Amino acid sequence: MERRMATLASPPAETAEPLAGRASRWPFFLFALTGFTGVLAEQGFEKYMSLLVGATAAASTVVIFSYFLGFALGSWGTGVFVRRGGVRQPLRIYGLLEFLVGISCVVFSYSFHPIVDKLAPWQALYANPLLKFAVRFAFGSILLLPAAALMGASFPLIARAVDRGNASQGKSWLLAYALNLVGAVLAALSGPYLMMPRIGIRGALWLCFGIGAFVFAVCLVVKLPTSESREESRSDEARVGTLKAALDPDARTLLTGAFASGFLFFALEVLWTHLIGIAIGGSVYAFSSMLTCVLLGLLIGAFRVHKAAGEHHRVSYSKIFQFAALLLVIQLRLWDWGQALFVIDLPHPLQNFYAVEAIKLALAAVLIVPSAAMLGAIYPCLLRSPVLERPGYSYLVGYVNTWNSLGCLAGAVAGIFFLIPVLGAEWSLKLIIVVSLGVGLLFVWRESPSRKALRTALGGMTIVLLYTGLVRWDKRMIASGMNVYFGQVAPADQANKPAAPERTAELIFFDESAQGGVTSVIQFTNVKTHATERVLLTNGKYEGSDDLDNQGMAQIGFSAIPTLFAGDTGRALLIGLGTGHSALALARMGYRRVDVAEFAPGIVKASRQIYARLTEGALDFPNVTLHLEDGRNLLQTNPGVTYDLITVEITSVWFAGATNVYSREFYQLAKSRLRPQGALQQWIQLHHISPREVESEIATARSVFPYVSFWYFGGQGIMVASMDPQIPDDARLAMVAGRMKLLIKRPTSEQQRIADEMFRSRILSPGEVDRMLHQAEAHGRPAVINTDHNRWLEYATPRYNSSNADWVSRNLAFLRSFEARQ
Repeated sequence: MERRMATLASPPAETAEPLAGRASRWPFFLFALTGFTGVLAEQGFEKYMSLLVGATAAASTVVIFSYFLGFALGSWGTGVFVRRGGVRQPLRIYGLLEFLVGISCVVFSYSFHPIVDKLAPWQALYANPLLKFAVRFAFGSILLLPAAALMGASFPLIARAVDRGNASQGKSWLLAYALNLVGAVLAALSGPYLMMPRIGIRGALWLCFGIGAFVFAVCLVVKLPTSESREESRSDEARVGTLKAALDPDARTLLTGAFASGFLFFALEVLWTHLIGIAIGGSVYAFSSMLTCVLLGLLIGAFRVHKAAGEHHRVSYSKIFQFAALLLVIQLRLWDWGQALFVIDLPHPLQNFYAVEAIKLALAAVLIVPSAAMLGAIYPCLLRSPVLERPGYSYLVGYVNTWNSLGCLAGAVAGIFFLIPVLGAEWSLKLIIVVSLGVGLLFVWRESPSRKALRTALGGMTIVLLYTGLVRWDKRMIASGMNVYFGQVAPADQANKPAAPERTAELIFFDESAQGGVTSVIQFTNVKTHATERVLLTNGKYEGSDDLDNQGMAQIGFSAIPTLFAGDTGRALLIGLGTGHSALALARMGYRRVDVAEFAPGIVKASRQIYARLTEGALDFPNVTLHLEDGRNLLQTNPGVTYDLITVEITSVWFAGATNVYSREFYQLAKSRLRPQGALQQWIQLHHISPREVESEIATARSVFPYVSFWYFGGQGIMVASMDPQIPDDARLAMVAGRMKLLIKRPTSEQQRIADEMFRSRILSPGEVDRMLHQAEAHGRPAVINTDHNRWLEYATPRYNSSNADWVSRNLAFLRSFEARQ
């Protein structure tokens, strides 16, 4: 991905004149900055792409695909000019391109929302979820292509500057590639942990512009020797050798290796992005750890090749692919059992955000770095192949570059459209192991080994294949959610608690998809009473249950409380299906039409199959329509549809991507889709989050809606926002109380008690919310407004996941401190 695959830039053949003096060091430093900029921009692009395609894995794949398509086009275009002798000052042109990359980053940030608005009608052309996703995938790729093409065009130029004429036989270029990866690793770590929480996503893209401007300025000042390329003086006979090179069996094997290495690596990266949420959690920091480990693997592979550059021994590509397969098999066993790490009771000094993230990073490194390092060494080794040193074969480097790019593109597309949705992560990893062994066998055949070496290779492959077939993931470990709070349990997260002696736990549902990750249902059974509770999980994170005493009352409150203030009960939108109980609640509240937006297919299946009794089959009611769609995109692509109530009940705000429905831009969109006297409800997490973040959530809604109130019912925070004063009349109170009786299957007195409790559950009125925000501003610490461009909540909220403090009590005390004194 991005600049980490700077190997796309082929080592050019120029004069053998070596660089000398201080000027020769600048290209290496600039190339390190290039790596930093590329990864920082990638992380920013990915956040914007999540607004278009929804899931993190999907957004990452769009960026990967776009980057490599752009790299291929950009490097091809630059290669045309190079072959025509049109590049005499590669460093200056490189600097100009980097400056343009910076400009494209800023332009992307400011043009993304207007362009997506214009494309909204095209997104709505297809009802089929796969076709709709394909359209968004194509749109996202096109939006990123200009920046990616500029990055790709700059690679060959900087490569010419650092290794002119291949005077160092590729060693200087390999060193530059390694330094490029050092910059990339630094960006992968510092971006989410240091920069983006402070300057936001748009600020990070402005930083990319600043670095690009600096690189351009340096390139204008630094003077490097100019000379004509050897390629310009190459004879016509040598040019004919290009065709011969393409037909040579050794060359075809080389191209196969280039394609296979790109395909395997980036198919794996898509799988790693998908699996990391299961292994170490679904926060933005977990995905940063994954990216860091991928880059670190490539860096280790590059340094290994650089270190061996002076050694004149033949590289055994068969062994590289075989060892990569062996490492993948070992890691295959760790993806499920790695969860056992999170049962450790951490000593008090380690119970902090940075220590926990370091432990998670270490686990991610064990799972990813070894195989990434092995596969990451293949492409640099291919570029040092003796085949490329034959007379007339230098242009074959361009073919190697092209086939590697095609492999990267194919791997990314196969991962998101075939491997995960059709095979699932476990069997996809097994298939990649088999493919790696197959490519290794091809190289064994080409290397003409001795019989003993051949028997050894075939024997090793057979053992790896047998073990691969025998390994089975323990789905109970995959669904356990041990990593979610690292031993600390949210009050409602019963699924994350070990089964008590009087309860047994059984996995009764398991589904995997690229959009929704792993959806599972665990059934807890009381061994004495035989009473059961079925808990719904996403990547091990609690989503809901069929126990009304647990969170069932909150599901009713999510619909009943905002209905008190909705002008009519004509049409409602539920964003986030969960168990489906909220859909039933909306239908029972009398809404004549209910739209349900749910992005994860597994959630829908679980609701239909496991929670049918709880929901009374609400998804099949004639007035209920299910949209397998991201809720924000549903609003975006249907401007003609308006609602009396929009209720948002997605997973925890700290999940990567969840902030898309907690931002000012989302509230502005929702406001534009509400009918007169319409209302918006949003679940507000109170556990594992501090008052500062709760205040930000309320303030962000208040920046759009003039009336915002906060309620606490069923153990959950509920925010209601509207354009009109929130003053329910007696008729509406009586209507809602009557409707609640249809949902609460209990004696009449108990039903009335619960209804009265709900009516009294408001903590902050709109006026008290304003008092809270005005006081924060008066004290010089105004509430942070969360936007699509800073995504502040996404970076702030995960920091409390490892805390064992009673944040619910703290947050309630903070909010109640602003209640009007009676």
